Amino acid sequence: MSIFKKILNKIDKAIEYICMATLVILVCIVFYQVFTRYILGFTPRWSEETAVILMIWLGFITTAIGVKEGTHLSISALVNLFPKIAQKVIFYFDELAVMIFGIILFIYGKDLTMSTMGSTLPATQLPSGVLYAVLPVAGIMIVFYTIIRILNLITDKQN
Repeated sequence: MSIFKKILNKIDKAIEYICMATLVILVCIVFYQVFTRYILGFTPRWSEETAVILMIWLGFITTAIGVKEGTHLSISALVNLFPKIAQKVIFYFDELAVMIFGIILFIYGKDLTMSTMGSTLPATQLPSGVLYAVLPVAGIMIVFYTIIRILNLITDKQN
């Protein structure tokens, strides 16, 4: 295994562990919010906003992981009807479309993040850009994982 693949695997594992930890924190915050609302009779102002931020970040990062794993919805039964060479072209087109989506997500997400850094979220007083900063991060991850998938398609002897 090359040093590049070892580093990539460590980065992937770190991202997955961060997602797992984020999910655990999200569940704890929501449990705390429900407990305080229905048992103690009050709701902390920060809990709902923090849960929303974590859920948005978790959703976009796991979307990028789904691109890496190739687990997103596809209609392979239709693609399998075509000859092998046409299937390969369709797979390349599919990966290219996903990469373009990642590039658009990065460009417009970066612009949105920068334009909202001046305002603050009401409960946590964090810059609003924190909420949208996941867009360029996920965009870069999607582009990176798509490039790896394309390289794997090129080097794959079976297709």
